[in-house]
Amino acid sequence: MKGRIDSQGSKSSKRQLEMERLVQRPEIGLATLGQMFKNYSQQLGGLENGKITKLEFRKFLIFEQICFLFNSTGLALSMLEYNLEFEEERWISIWLLWMILIFTILLLVFTVLRYEQHMNWQKSRNLLTKRERLWQTDLWYPMLIELSIYLIIPYPFLRGIRVYFYNNFQEATAYYHVNEILELFMLSRTVFLFRSLLAQTFWYSNRTQRVCALYACEGNYMFVAKSLMRTSPYTAQSIAMTSLILVFAQAVRISENPLARNDQNNNNLGKYDNAVWNIVISITTVGYGDFYTRTDLGRFVIFVVCVLGIFVISLMVVTLITSLETSSLESHAITVLERIQLREQMAKSASMVIMYSLRIVVALKKGNLNKLQFRQLILNLRYNLNEFKINRRQYRNKQDVGSMNEEITNQFSLLRSDFTGAIEKQKSIFVQNADIMNKLGLETKQFQL
Repeated sequence: MKGRIDSQGSKSSKRQLEMERLVQRPEIGLATLGQMFKNYSQQLGGLENGKITKLEFRKFLIFEQICFLFNSTGLALSMLEYNLEFEEERWISIWLLWMILIFTILLLVFTVLRYEQHMNWQKSRNLLTKRERLWQTDLWYPMLIELSIYLIIPYPFLRGIRVYFYNNFQEATAYYHVNEILELFMLSRTVFLFRSLLAQTFWYSNRTQRVCALYACEGNYMFVAKSLMRTSPYTAQSIAMTSLILVFAQAVRISENPLARNDQNNNNLGKYDNAVWNIVISITTVGYGDFYTRTDLGRFVIFVVCVLGIFVISLMVVTLITSLETSSLESHAITVLERIQLREQMAKSASMVIMYSLRIVVALKKGNLNKLQFRQLILNLRYNLNEFKINRRQYRNKQDVGSMNEEITNQFSLLRSDFTGAIEKQKSIFVQNADIMNKLGLETKQFQL
């Protein structure tokens, strides 16, 4: 007996150990799966580093805002310095040139820091390895282009240097200052101002990058522009159009203003308001011809304006057409309203047909109508009868358009009636079965629905 008890005890202990192992296996499996998910999420830039990526992205936005401040300040100072450069005011112009140079140096430094922070943000998302440096990534090429554009500024040591050219319109020699040409090409910085503004929107964020990664698309600045064109197209296009007019008006003014040095009366586009009007009629491809460019540099600026104008106007036309398209629900609502309108017209035409028919019958009984009056009544009767037929045909066509929705509704009503009938049959069968069970003396449960 003791041997049996010991054997049973050993068997029970073995079973207990096996049960404990079975209970522990799912915990080990869950821990292993959790660790695997953690590791792979880190490799894919996933959930583990979410707080770090948000912090790195906020730092990147701070550097973007600082670059926007220095860039916009440099552009404002260059526009102010241009007037002094043109009028050859020496001392104030030199101070402004040094300020532009200082702001540009700061802009260059913070631009490099911006790209460094952008690389750190990509590293936090595990898109780049920890050991990679800026020159080892694809960021160095756009950074060099941006830095090269920022270096196009008026310099203090170039003040007063002239570039002469022959103008065919005046048949005389005119000249630019070198700093004036540099200020003209300095206006290309506005592209980076728009980039900074796009980075501050909802559509360019750390969350946006994750959502785009889920759907295998790139959440770059073009994605932000497309999102704005879809959500608020008129606002985005109005801002783009206004900025385009103001910037290129300054470019035309810089290009055409040197002609005033020879003849002040032929300085139409040297005034900013006239330059704005010239850009407006050029960008809309109207071209009245009251103001036109007379220098080669000004014609090049207008050529760029015309190309961009075709693009912007085309976007406006497409946006207008898209906004006028009706959705499926709106189309169904319009169809229902048209059917109601046609039904009212049918009722009106039918009432007119009945009225003219009665008038003809009464007139024939009394015989107080001449041929002309009788003919007029017949024509009115035929006209209203024809209108009734046309309205009825149109009503049937509109009914065919909305027949799909009506058919779906009818199918649901038929299914509901079939389901109700099946329940009633089931209840009657259950009652019959209950009667049979009661006759046999067996207990039955009460049917409840």
